[in-house]
Amino acid sequence: MRTLVFLVLVASTSLATAAEAIKPGLWEITTQMSGGDMPAMPAMSAAERKQMEALGIKMPSAAGGAMSVVVKHCITKEQAEMREPPQTPEDRRQRCERKDVKTAGNTTTWKIECHGEQKTTGTGTITYSGDKSYTGESTITMQDSKRGTTTMKQKFSGKWLATACK
Repeated sequence: MRTLVFLVLVASTSLATAAEAIKPGLWEITTQMSGGDMPAMPAMSAAERKQMEALGIKMPSAAGGAMSVVVKHCITKEQAEMREPPQTPEDRRQRCERKDVKTAGNTTTWKIECHGEQKTTGTGTITYSGDKSYTGESTITMQDSKRGTTTMKQKFSGKWLATACK
């Protein structure tokens, strides 16, 4: 589950890398992950599944099935102005860095490399529709000593909800 949260954060915090400033405040970020290499999720009780869904996570029913995650994320004025996402503890632990960040118009592309316990590489693109919404996608490949190589595709979108974060 830690890897799943990490992947969602990689996708969702990439929103601040574009040349166009975003609006500070509360954002809702939706990420749909899929891939033939996605592992089957462990069996869950109905109560555990309900708890996950309350957190905004829709679990796949089978290996390789799509998983949807909806999170709310607060972007401060300083973060919006810096156009750099805050580094999470997991980012630091995995030693991730963005490379080859390029912006053309309202679209930004990048590569990511992580050198922590799971070697991870990937590419992504994000397109902004003004300062209140965006869409994007990424492909991430992880190399794990236990499971081998896993490739996941993500489609994500974000929309600004409010000035105040709760």
